Amino acid sequence: MEVVNLTQKLISYNTVSHYSNLEVMDLIQHLMEEMGCNVERIEYTDKNGVIKANIIAQKGNVDTDLGKGIALMGHIDTVPADGWDLDPFEGRVNGNKIYGRGSCDMKGSVACMIEVISRYSVNELKSPLYLVVTADEEIGSTGAQIVAEKSEMFNKNFPRFGIIGEPTMLQVIRAHKGVIQFVVKSHGRFGHSSTGEGENANLNIIPFLNEMKEIHNRLVSDPQYFNYDFNPPFSDWNITISDGNTAANVTPALSTCTVTYRPMPGHDPQYWLELAKQHADKYDLEMETLCWREPMMTSTNSDLVQSALDITKTKQALTVPYGTDGVIFGKYMDLVVVGPGSISQAHTIDEWIELDQLEQGVNVFSQFVDRFCCT
Repeated sequence: MEVVNLTQKLISYNTVSHYSNLEVMDLIQHLMEEMGCNVERIEYTDKNGVIKANIIAQKGNVDTDLGKGIALMGHIDTVPADGWDLDPFEGRVNGNKIYGRGSCDMKGSVACMIEVISRYSVNELKSPLYLVVTADEEIGSTGAQIVAEKSEMFNKNFPRFGIIGEPTMLQVIRAHKGVIQFVVKSHGRFGHSSTGEGENANLNIIPFLNEMKEIHNRLVSDPQYFNYDFNPPFSDWNITISDGNTAANVTPALSTCTVTYRPMPGHDPQYWLELAKQHADKYDLEMETLCWREPMMTSTNSDLVQSALDITKTKQALTVPYGTDGVIFGKYMDLVVVGPGSISQAHTIDEWIELDQLEQGVNVFSQFVDRFCCT
């Protein structure tokens, strides 16, 4: 097995989040079983009726000292691939880069993990080595939530430590923000705008939007809500609005405000959500929480963080403002985010990852396995 070829193969599957991932998971399951792994496959149907799968593979016997070993963790879904000049699913190599949707975020990293697992025999592993590949990380970490709820492997003798291979240029990330998203809807009544017979849902929601702007202003300007471990040091309160692209001469019957809030460790997100709900009720608006994912934070004193710094030859564990499946798995285990490639390439048109980053990723993940599974 060779990591560049495997990255190309994974890229060739269109696993944009709203599509099924069953074909690529068939491939991963086959590869892991060929390597002598025990494989657990957990399928589920998403809210749009699309069947998805998660794969959990275990190599090496479970130690009587529960929690030993390590888990290599990644996701296989991607954001959409609109506006590309290249074929986003070709996996073209040009110079020192491989181009394709998911090359950086994070099929390249998953390929590194699979390559690493292929290099160890069962007899070499004194403690178990796990691979976790999830669906739907890009749209709320639904796959990770399903794994935490339903996986027998995850809920029995799973390691205390895990590596999430999101692109960090192989720097060590010990904490990131969470994500909470809710929608608020204003209902009106359609009508031709000239008749005055409709009820404008956009006008009904304006007072609520002003309240959301005030919350936003407080979070980004008041230092009592800051956490200077992060850059930026404030919690994002991002507000989007839509009336479904209603024509300019039609009175809109529905206006939707979506708020995405990124809480930081140590903060109380419940306060802000309750405040938003009070405002929605005050203006007779409908509010629904879409997802609630807590921040991930691992102590700098954790054996995992200290080992990661030693392995990567770096001096400081960092934080990032974006999220990972750590919003789910961080409730159960110590995690660090370490992976090949740069986050600046994630989600971009003509996304790429450098080939030498893939090679370094294999080397770094191998050192984690040596340290946590072979000694």
